[in-house]
Amino acid sequence: MDGSAPYGTESRSAMPAPTQAPDNRAARAAGGGKRGTRIGVALALSVGVGFLGLLGVRVKQAVAKKETLVDARVAAEEKQKQREPQKTARPAPTPWVPRVDLTGTLKPWRDADVGFETQGRLVKIGVNVGDKVTEGQVLAFLDNSRAVAQVGQAESGVKAAEANLALAQDNLKRTEALAAQKAIPEAQAEQARQQVALMKAQLEGAHASTKLAKTGAGLATAVAPFAGIVTRAPTGIGSIVNPGAPLIHIEDTSRFRLSATVGEDEVALVAHGAVVKVVYREHVVDGKVIAVVPSLDQSTRRAPVEIEVPNDGRLLGWGFVRARILGAGEVPAVRLPALARRPGSQDEIVKVETKDGKKVAKIVKAPFAVDEDGTLVFATPPGGAPRVGVEDVVLLSPSVELKNGDPVDVAQ
Repeated sequence: MDGSAPYGTESRSAMPAPTQAPDNRAARAAGGGKRGTRIGVALALSVGVGFLGLLGVRVKQAVAKKETLVDARVAAEEKQKQREPQKTARPAPTPWVPRVDLTGTLKPWRDADVGFETQGRLVKIGVNVGDKVTEGQVLAFLDNSRAVAQVGQAESGVKAAEANLALAQDNLKRTEALAAQKAIPEAQAEQARQQVALMKAQLEGAHASTKLAKTGAGLATAVAPFAGIVTRAPTGIGSIVNPGAPLIHIEDTSRFRLSATVGEDEVALVAHGAVVKVVYREHVVDGKVIAVVPSLDQSTRRAPVEIEVPNDGRLLGWGFVRARILGAGEVPAVRLPALARRPGSQDEIVKVETKDGKKVAKIVKAPFAVDEDGTLVFATPPGGAPRVGVEDVVLLSPSVELKNGDPVDVAQ
């Protein structure tokens, strides 16, 4: 053998050392991290570019929409300038019988809640809902055994006071006879007279107590204050009733009362005794005005009116009705088309006036009645000045946005 290394020694020395493998894995990991960072940056840039593109599209859309609105506004203004002149009408004179239309509820002519003036236990009910009652009829009873006992006690007090008075009067006769004979002092006679006066006072007090007891006993019954029909009544007995508590309700429906209000300008058109056409479910009844209150409600600025309505058997209490108050005779008036009413109002029109050489609008408050054909009738109240005359020019179908002083273009 020469001095060469043994077999296998060279190949083992040529093998890589075990400590070199971890260095290669770290290098590969470092290379992978750099590639991931580059990919994330690329994605972020892509998202940013996409967002900027979308934002640019939205901005362009907003600008285009704004330009469209501006163009539409300009077109509307041009159309407004080029619109056709507004139509007008002149009021036409017409004969007219004043009338005032109103609505309301038919109330019973009289109604009342009936109860007791004293506390007690309810022992009897003499009526039911729907029963007709007469004035003074007993409706219900309370337990009055205690009140009856008090009446008996008071009557016994009267008898005792009467007996004491008789004894005092007899004593006075004897005393006055003895005093006349000078058998006793005059002072004793005077004392006897005072005793008689005292017994008389006690008797009067006993009578008053008896009357009060009987009155208390009478409070145990509830009676009808007027003729009518029972609309509410208890169905059972035994409950304790307090003084003044409403127990039975009675309504007088022999006739009805219609309470309504009229406007300030309509008061002069309503006269006491005026005929009123009352309509209930297409059934017409003639009533009459029985009161016109010459004072306005502070909140509504309307005057109360009371109307009497006879019951012909086809009306119901608390029913909703329409009514028309007719005037006594014809009054001067003017008529306008229904289109003259200002939109959104109940009693306004728009007149056309000339100011500084230009036609301008003037909103006028002028109450009117609506005729059967739909036209508006403006009546002149008695002793008043007309709000609308034949010389006026009135706009037809005025714009709801029109204000006082606004220029108007009217047809010639």
